[in-house]
Amino acid sequence: MALYPSQSVRPTAGLLVVDGRTVEALVTAQDAIDLADAALRKTSNGVAHQDVRRTLDLPGVPGACLSLMYASPADRPLFGAKVLSVSPQNFEDGLPSHQGGVLLFEREHGRPVALINAHAITGLRTPAASAVATRTLSRADSCDLTLIGYGEQAERHVDAIALVRPITRIRVWGRDPGKAARFAEAQSRKGYSTTACSTVRDAVEGADIVCTVTSAKFPILEGKWISAGTHINAVGASIASLKELDVDCVTRSSIWVDYMPMAMTSASDLTEPLGDGRLDPSQIIGEIGAVLNGDVRGRRDPSEITLYRSLGVPAQDIELANFIYLKAKDLGLGVEVSL
Repeated sequence: MALYPSQSVRPTAGLLVVDGRTVEALVTAQDAIDLADAALRKTSNGVAHQDVRRTLDLPGVPGACLSLMYASPADRPLFGAKVLSVSPQNFEDGLPSHQGGVLLFEREHGRPVALINAHAITGLRTPAASAVATRTLSRADSCDLTLIGYGEQAERHVDAIALVRPITRIRVWGRDPGKAARFAEAQSRKGYSTTACSTVRDAVEGADIVCTVTSAKFPILEGKWISAGTHINAVGASIASLKELDVDCVTRSSIWVDYMPMAMTSASDLTEPLGDGRLDPSQIIGEIGAVLNGDVRGRRDPSEITLYRSLGVPAQDIELANFIYLKAKDLGLGVEVSL
């Protein structure tokens, strides 16, 4: 587990503002994985008090919304909330799709003490949680990684998963062949044998690990293409109106989620086949944190298809934000302002 900064740092009278560049400087990819592991364990054992994401759909592009997530880890000094605007079309304009802030409060008087760039936190914690799930559920010798999507999260997933599995080969597919090719070139420069594929099927057949990191409204990954023993991280569809996986992909898999209440309200690729009987409830094994805590099983055998359905857990954001705040205070970073 990452060494936590001193928790005895006394909050100042003002509000500490920590920008995205400072966040990136304070948290390594390994720190983020360790913190995600801790938050997922606390999600499943009740140490983290939280609720499901609240969203306000916005007109226009599918998936556009205002998002609110909040949590209080009982063993950390601060609780808080993440507020984001989600604009899936921003990627085409070279802008982040998720923008907002994490507001932290001290426990004694409930006073706000920090505002931290939420895009940076989301960028760190999402691939970190996928890395935790990959380390827990994939075969230990998994080395062939597929990315469905070529944006920021795809890049970060490569870096995080390479810390937990011996990745040597990467395949990528995306709707824009030119962008997929440029992504492949960038990964090749890191030393991976990387190919941009013309179809999703070509990208996923025979892969050890598949990560879907898109804002697709309709399924793009079909279960008939998935090989025995594959591990899937389904990351992109964080609200019910988005869906990356077809029914066959779901029904062929053993399924773990990050936070069950969130999955049962926002993962339409699970709730719809559950509702009409196509998916047996026993295929949803439980939360990934419960596997880490030893309360439910993980992978049974090398041929099992394992699916980690990620929705994003409020506790992950607030666990990471606590770490950032305390480390920034220790190092004298951030800008203090008065409300």
